[in-house]
Amino acid sequence: MTEQDQNLSKNQYFFDKWAKNYDRRSNQWWMKRFHLPVFKELLLNQNTKILDISCGTGELLKKLEGKAELYGVDLSEEMLTKARTKLSPKVKLRKADVHALPFKDNFFDYVISAEAFHHYYGQQKAVQEMVRITKTGGKVIVADINFFLKPIHWLFKRYEPGHVKINSKKEMKQLFEQAGLKIVGQKRNFAFAVMTVGEK
Repeated sequence: MTEQDQNLSKNQYFFDKWAKNYDRRSNQWWMKRFHLPVFKELLLNQNTKILDISCGTGELLKKLEGKAELYGVDLSEEMLTKARTKLSPKVKLRKADVHALPFKDNFFDYVISAEAFHHYYGQQKAVQEMVRITKTGGKVIVADINFFLKPIHWLFKRYEPGHVKINSKKEMKQLFEQAGLKIVGQKRNFAFAVMTVGEK
């Protein structure tokens, strides 16, 4: 088994196990810190197409229901099963890997990854896939963990299964720019997270 396969297996196992408790108040308090700044970036109408990558149990999508055309993908079938119980059938959910997204080119107005990017084994490939499926003029939004101190990064990586890499603000900008995105915003949205926004 390759290192990539091992990483995918770890992530799938970890999030399948976590799915039954993922909607606990403490977990969702944390996740909302990533979601809130994302909402402020969105200009919505019924024709706006939005993809939430690593959508988990669908909390971000739930807040957007009725305001746009919504899609979600996740590596964990258990997470998707929970999401389907909370979301309308109009929200299109499917199991997929960020490194090979099952959508045509230039399809979405917004492609979002919230509190998941540090799990992606091929981060440049992941951004390239996100860009590929984003319309010209559309936006890629990544809100991910970013602690102030490198020792905390090291501990987080050591103890979270499937963790790959926490990027600095500079590294995230470089990943976006190398994939052809224009950086239109980057900010620390709370003590432990940074959101980067790129336009295609």
